[in-house]
Amino acid sequence: MLQLAGMILALVVSAPAWAQAPKENLPRFAIDLHAGKVGLPTAAGWVPVVSADTPLPGRAWGLAGGANIYLAKVGVITLGAGLQLATGRGTGGALSITTGSGATAITFVTPIVRTQVTSVLPQISMNFGHKLGWSYLSAGYGRTKVSSSSSAVGTVPGATVPEAWNPAINFGGGAKWFMKPHLGASFDVRFTKLSSRGATATLTSAKRTQMVTMAVGVSIQ
Repeated sequence: MLQLAGMILALVVSAPAWAQAPKENLPRFAIDLHAGKVGLPTAAGWVPVVSADTPLPGRAWGLAGGANIYLAKVGVITLGAGLQLATGRGTGGALSITTGSGATAITFVTPIVRTQVTSVLPQISMNFGHKLGWSYLSAGYGRTKVSSSSSAVGTVPGATVPEAWNPAINFGGGAKWFMKPHLGASFDVRFTKLSSRGATATLTSAKRTQMVTMAVGVSIQ
């Protein structure tokens, strides 16, 4: 995880140099439309109780998008504020497992686990660069909705963790490059931390966990 954070920092620092564009100030706003791998929670409490052999979906293809406005320039940094939305749904495949051998052999099938997340992530950003190429670091506090279920297997019924919105801290970074005045390419790497959750009348307790989303796409300014 530290190596990934280091890679983000290196890209953030070097992205403005790659763009080789005139040093105009950042635009008033930018809109991102991304696709990529969305992180899913696998810690206890976020998914139903299943056997240790059951595959849990930890990542899934999903969509992310957002909008940012750029407020003021302070030295080499332009301060911004924005909102990112991300969603993804993953499925863990069932496994057929045989224990023992011969007449004592026992075969059982693991359940299929399906997990979906939807995140609403406000952010404050520090941006480095100019109108046709800039990088950023951002962080904020928002909410993530998690729902997860497991299928029935034989006489074992399926189980569901009811969907619920949970507090979520997010931080990460990325960059944007504009090959045309209003259309460019961009990427974002986002860490989302879900705090631990105590048991309620409808929800089980859940452990603190972290998800990582990596997305690429287009930006409009």
